[in-house]
This record gives sequence, C-alpha cells and structure tokens, in this order.
Amino acid sequence: MDLITSGVAAAGIKAAGSPLGALIGRYRPTGIPRLGSREDRAGAYRRMLDASTRSFAYSYQFANLNREAGRASYKLLTAQMPTMWEISSDLISALNGVRLCGSVQVIDAAEKLVTAAGDLDLNERKADRFQLQAEAVVAAQKTFLDTCREELSYNARWYQILRKRKEKRFLQRAAG
Repeated sequence: MDLITSGVAAAGIKAAGSPLGALIGRYRPTGIPRLGSREDRAGAYRRMLDASTRSFAYSYQFANLNREAGRASYKLLTAQMPTMWEISSDLISALNGVRLCGSVQVIDAAEKLVTAAGDLDLNERKADRFQLQAEAVVAAQKTFLDTCREELSYNARWYQILRKRKEKRFLQRAAG
C-alpha cells in the first residue's frame, strides 16, 4: 500500500476543481508570512530599526571613548573592531531585508538612514561637530520610522491604486 502525503492529496483535490481544492490550495501555515506581506515587512522594518539603533549606540560610545581617553583607549578600541564590523554587517543585512520586501519610500528612507550612520566620523575631535552628525542619524531614523508607519497602515485591497500612484509620484520627484 502506498502512502499518500498531504501534498499529493491536496494536489489531487485541487486538480479535481472542487471548492475544497481551492481552499486547500490557498492554505498557508500560520506564523509563516509570505514575502512582502504586512508581517514580513514589519519584521524587516523592525530589524532595520534594531540594527541601526545598535550601530548608532556602539558608534557613539566608540567615538566618545576615543575623544575622551585619546591614546589610552587605542588598545581597547582596536579590540572592539571585530564587533564594529559585525554590527555594520548586521545593518547592511537589515537594509537588504528592507530592499527585498519594502516599498520604494521605505527603501529610500532606509538607505538614507544607513548613509547617515556611515557618515558618523568616529575620529571627530570636536564634540559639537560629532553631535550634529549624531542628530542627523537620529533624524534619519525618525524619518524611517514615520515612513514605515505610513506604509504599514495601507489597506492592500482598495488603497492599492493610491499606493501605486504615490510610489510613481515619489519616483518621478526623486528622478527629477
């Protein structure tokens, strides 16, 4: 006797064309989001916010220690470099996750956030200059968060047309 797996059975029912086959064919396990679904996008945006916050906090601490302790902190800071590289790779990975499933507005805000985080000069000797750079990162993070909130509030059924129009206008403004 051959055992029939649930996938083979579902394919057979679906091939028969019954309404039950349509329901089984659409079945998606609970807790596994589709690529680009609201849950998937929210998870990618959350990961980007976490990675950018961790990167910013670590960079801020690194720069302050470098500025305040000077040469005395070089050995400690050199030992922290692998952690900095790991945090940077997490940030880039989170950006790629946003690029995979986000809308164009969110992707643009995420790229600006990563650029602002990368523009932090960790060797800046003047505290006020570094503070301005840090405020730019915080502003970029706030912009990213606001863009994510707006994008996630769309109702995909009837706002889809409006969403496409907004994306098209945004791309035209960005290009021109």
